[in-house]
Amino acid sequence: MSETLSYSIVIATYERPDALRDALASVARQTRRPERIVIVDSSVGDATCAIATQFPLPISYERAPQPSAARQRNQGSRHIATPLLAFMDDDVVLAPDVFEKLCAVFEENPATGGVAARMNGATHSPPRGALWWYYRLQAGFPDDTYGARLFGPAINCFPCYERAESELMPADWLNLGCVLFRTEAFQHELFPNFEGYSHMEDVHLSARIGRTHRLFFHTTARYDHFPRESPAKTNRRDLGQMRIRNQQTVAREVMGMSGLSLQWKMLLHRLFISLFLIRFRPAGWKGELAGIWD
Repeated sequence: MSETLSYSIVIATYERPDALRDALASVARQTRRPERIVIVDSSVGDATCAIATQFPLPISYERAPQPSAARQRNQGSRHIATPLLAFMDDDVVLAPDVFEKLCAVFEENPATGGVAARMNGATHSPPRGALWWYYRLQAGFPDDTYGARLFGPAINCFPCYERAESELMPADWLNLGCVLFRTEAFQHELFPNFEGYSHMEDVHLSARIGRTHRLFFHTTARYDHFPRESPAKTNRRDLGQMRIRNQQTVAREVMGMSGLSLQWKMLLHRLFISLFLIRFRPAGWKGELAGIWD
């Protein structure tokens, strides 16, 4: 019979009290409750603190000196003593059985280092045509889908769930919407010292854990993501700069890329992203386009 492992949750939040209320309500409905929840808040007012007192959960609340998702998560993790440590965004709503399913993976397989729940709607279709050849060029190897892979200059794709053959899909990286790590493995690595929105801190951390442990996406442990605009994302030019800067950092520090190989692959990636922005013109696309070329 496998050992029952307890878990704790760390939530980094910034100016989203209403979203946090919904997230905590979904934690309160879990069929397997956490031993502790640490909320690390970088908001200006007291609205978030008030939310933290509304639930019959073992919640600890503390302030962060400045907004940084990565640093806030590291700050909260210092209080965790349970064998398993979860991180979840402040704007997600979990199905009631999410943590019951995630914990079971660790209890059944000691080699597991991290398991991410499945975000509804965040799937990855098998690439075709020019997109497949672009991935092939960046990766340096062929793959049917490139799902859950980390390749090229830190290009990362969600799993191709339509090709799943079991509940667990092996992965090179994990996203942080709702993820569970083995605490010892996390504390050996920690999040990178990224600022603000901390784009790709999940890739930087999880890929390092993946060097010594197995990583999986869980196909049936589900949650909804309700993205709400954050002050950290209002300046699209700064956001574009951060995305390129942090991606280069992951490519260098985690994937060992450097020199001309990194330069031409990042140039190709900039061109690819630019074409996407020009074609589809999402909100703030002009600012983001300027940012990725700064």
